[in-house]
Amino acid sequence: MLARIGDRSLHGHPARRRTAWTIGAAAAAALALSGCGSSASTASTSSGSASGANVAAAKAAIAPLTGHPSGFPVTTALSKPLPAGARFVFLQCSTTVCGLVAQELKPAVAAIGGSLTNVNAGATAATSQAAAASVLALKPNVVFLSGLEPSLFAGGLKALSAAGITVVSISISKDVKPYGITFNYIGQQFTDEEGKLLADWVIAREGDHADVIFYGVPAIDFSNPMQQAFEDEMKKNCPSCKVRTVPIDVTTLGTTSAQTVVTSLQSHPDVNTAVFASYEVADGLPAALKAADLTVTTLGYGPNPENLQDIKSGGLTAGLAVDFPVSVWAAVDSAARLLEGGQPTQSEIAGDVPSQFLTQSDITFDPARGWSAYPDYAQRFTQLWHVGS
Repeated sequence: MLARIGDRSLHGHPARRRTAWTIGAAAAAALALSGCGSSASTASTSSGSASGANVAAAKAAIAPLTGHPSGFPVTTALSKPLPAGARFVFLQCSTTVCGLVAQELKPAVAAIGGSLTNVNAGATAATSQAAAASVLALKPNVVFLSGLEPSLFAGGLKALSAAGITVVSISISKDVKPYGITFNYIGQQFTDEEGKLLADWVIAREGDHADVIFYGVPAIDFSNPMQQAFEDEMKKNCPSCKVRTVPIDVTTLGTTSAQTVVTSLQSHPDVNTAVFASYEVADGLPAALKAADLTVTTLGYGPNPENLQDIKSGGLTAGLAVDFPVSVWAAVDSAARLLEGGQPTQSEIAGDVPSQFLTQSDITFDPARGWSAYPDYAQRFTQLWHVGS
């Protein structure tokens, strides 16, 4: 998570997700650490030769997620209660989002009658491979990973699968089968949709005056495909708009990333919009912008609680939020169906997760608790899982 799992929030809605999944976050927004970073001092610039912006098309694209969330993704009950005592393991990366996944997995696994062990996968290939190797001794029924680049584990995930363990990933934007992953919830199609929606929100707001910097985080699995989808949609619906891209080192999130954004904006004074593949890049940004006497429209994928508070107070403009709690519980639901010998639901295969554009007026909840489109999500899932029956 996502993200891309990024707030307590990871999408889907009938109109835009007719066949697919954010997110991270992204969401989450999911986040993935590839063990490498990029300099944020370089940027590429592209602009189309045609003029005009298709604002009507952009507004139509974002309308289903404006002012209200998309639908709840799972409505089909398990065929029977999951037998008590199933063992679940989470390979937890070092990002804030992975920490939030761990927090949400705990009650979800407990509700379905299982036990959960978190194993620290760290931020490097060495730590990820060591974590996967250690999991074998735990003899779990299910192993989760969220947003982590699967190649970090080398053959570790294949070894888990070969041992008969169900491996479920959340928010991996690639074909996961070669890595030994049984099922990936929230994949590339969702990422592409999120990138397009970010672009259409910008066009709907700024028209052909949009001058944008897109801040990607290359070490996050979904960032590059989201950036490509964003650029393609900008070219399609606003060929005269200006788009630059600046890579952010994942190790600077929440520390110096905000200052990197400010420095790039100072270098390009005509830029009026900053877009973030992971809104975690913007942690601390409102204060940094104020100190630099800069004003810019901001939009990010997978706003976390700090971002939500900044949107509420007016320091940030908007976020494309994904329902992080629902995404985690849906991943547990998918795993349970696989353990019972079935398959995830069609909505889970499509990667559907509740999602919404959030602006200041939408944040009528406590930002510190994050966003969920369906606060009764736990009750909904426990009913589907025959808890108490």
